[in-house]
Amino acid sequence: MFNKLHVITLVLSFMTTPIFGQDADTTDFEEVGGNEMFTSVDLSYSQDKGNTDFLSVYYGLSFSVLGDVGPLTDTEFSINFSRSDDKLDGESFSDDQSLTAQFDLWANQRISPFLFFQQSYDKTIGLENRMNAGAGAKIGLFKGFSISYAFLFEKESYKLSEISGIDSTLMTYYYYEDFYEYDTTYSIATTDSSFFRHSIRPKYKVKLFDGNVVFDYRFYFKPRIDNFDDYLLEHELKISIVTFYEALSVDFNYTNKYNARYDDGGIINPDTGMDYADTDENISVGLSFMF
Repeated sequence: MFNKLHVITLVLSFMTTPIFGQDADTTDFEEVGGNEMFTSVDLSYSQDKGNTDFLSVYYGLSFSVLGDVGPLTDTEFSINFSRSDDKLDGESFSDDQSLTAQFDLWANQRISPFLFFQQSYDKTIGLENRMNAGAGAKIGLFKGFSISYAFLFEKESYKLSEISGIDSTLMTYYYYEDFYEYDTTYSIATTDSSFFRHSIRPKYKVKLFDGNVVFDYRFYFKPRIDNFDDYLLEHELKISIVTFYEALSVDFNYTNKYNARYDDGGIINPDTGMDYADTDENISVGLSFMF
């Protein structure tokens, strides 16, 4: 009998846009009470049954208001939350959460200062908690291309395994020499640290073919101020293609994240017993519906 496989994917999106820190995207807003308001909701669900018992859930919410705040003109306030939760055989193996808030002054001008806050968690890389808070500015250099810099305070907590003991037993087999068998035990530890980071982000976003295709690429370089050997690299690409129905588009997303703390290996994932990898990649294709 054939294995039973169920895959259900649901995407609900009201005016979708990438949820990235250190940037404001102020296109296609709904005007409310003198300001412009943007709201998006995203939800996806996937499940496999049979030889594999796999469940994947993603949901996100973003809200932005663009307008004048007293004497501050052309400002934008945005708040975004997203979570991706995957389970295999009923056990959680991937849980990635992020809450971001940002305030941009002169959001659509050539130079735009901003304030930024982010709280995140990522089980895949052992990140128990990361808090970023800081300020910076974005400058537009030419059409579609901008670069921004932010000075961030970061407080983070990682979970890892440490060797707590090694037991050896003398083993003897016929025709073989004596040898020792080692039994290594591990204990779970949490490391906490606070420091400052630079955050440099070039971005290129352009609309092609009369606006039917949107190409959006961003690159982040985030070194610690006191130790440039400890840095984060992030590539984020989104390509949106409008379908025959104007409000419906197909989105291609690619992310690549590198964490230098895992570059030399030796930091053990307590869930797998293996070293953490220094790079994580994700490719996804989905649908967006716009109001």
